[in-house]
Amino acid sequence: MIAERLGRNLDLLDAAADILAARVTSPEVPEWCARRGWAPFLLGLDDEELELAEHIGLGAVTNARDDTPASLRAFIRDTQALGEIEGPPPAPAEAARRRRTSKRKNAQVHALAKLAAEVFSRPTRIVDVGAGHGHLTRALAEALGAPAVGLDHDTSRVETARTWGDRTTTFERWDGRVMPLCFDAGELAVGLHACGDLGDLLVKRAAEAKADVLLVSCCLQKVEGDARPPLSALGKERGFVVPRALLGLANLSTRAVGVEEPTPGIMRGRRTRHALRLLLESRGVPCAAGDESRGINRRRMRHGLASVAGQALSDRGLAAATRSELETIDARADHEFPRIRRLALPRAPLGRVLERAIVFDRATALVEAGHETRIVVAWDADESPRNLAILGRVPRG
Repeated sequence: MIAERLGRNLDLLDAAADILAARVTSPEVPEWCARRGWAPFLLGLDDEELELAEHIGLGAVTNARDDTPASLRAFIRDTQALGEIEGPPPAPAEAARRRRTSKRKNAQVHALAKLAAEVFSRPTRIVDVGAGHGHLTRALAEALGAPAVGLDHDTSRVETARTWGDRTTTFERWDGRVMPLCFDAGELAVGLHACGDLGDLLVKRAAEAKADVLLVSCCLQKVEGDARPPLSALGKERGFVVPRALLGLANLSTRAVGVEEPTPGIMRGRRTRHALRLLLESRGVPCAAGDESRGINRRRMRHGLASVAGQALSDRGLAAATRSELETIDARADHEFPRIRRLALPRAPLGRVLERAIVFDRATALVEAGHETRIVVAWDADESPRNLAILGRVPRG
């Protein structure tokens, strides 16, 4: 069943390969959009419809309008049909807030502890990779009645976790760039929001060792190479290799609150990146999408062009921008960016399809290794849009 669902997600990604390949970075209608005849509809959306599509999903608009192109309606329907995944489970009873945890993190910790108690028998040991301050490590140790070790690369986090630990939990510094990741049969390998390569590594090593798996993925673009190779035999057969530049699409969330901040802040950041690209191009520096913000903290982008132009120009050995120059570029960005937002709308649903495909690829690799595997929505997206949990259990006689 899991392999079948991976195949269906890959079928849709293959059918939309041209949409995936052409990131919308200019107000010109992309070829894929023109060929499908979607541009007049998308560019005709008013501001209220645009915000509705970005906050809830393009389907909220296409389903409400009689003039939606039939192929666009079918495209949205297909992406939505692939989104049905078990869960989320009933929310656990309100628990005491753990130190240094937000309400959202607290809810995630308790949801995973509850899931683990329902799915896994007592492991020989719990190994929490990327444990941070160890809140989940301790919650799982308590829920499963097993010893646990939390691994993290940040020394200060490890030290803090140790001060809050007890006799059933230990914490160690682990740097995945230079240290191997090893599990033993009978252990439970855990990763809450394990980013990019780390999630793949956890699945590979757990599959090899016949260890159980509890994994919630995040930040899939954080890979060392130029692309993410597939883990499963099916993914390899289908050639499911995703370029790193495309992996960031999986972070898109059609909600009023995205992965890290509300959508208005995300859109301000994108508009600033577009303006910065225009500024650099006006100075004779062509930029591929994403290159314009190289070396600049993305959170600064929400504060506008003037806040980042100086560093971007200086880093490239260029003179500072004049006030008149910034005003001219800002005016052009204000004119162009609303078109870009509308033309980019069909790519957003593919972000969730891409995320699911990677999660199903990891889960399929576990199935191929003999694990009994489920994928569930671990918590409501209001707690975090990155909420797909892989539960892989090794059958034990």
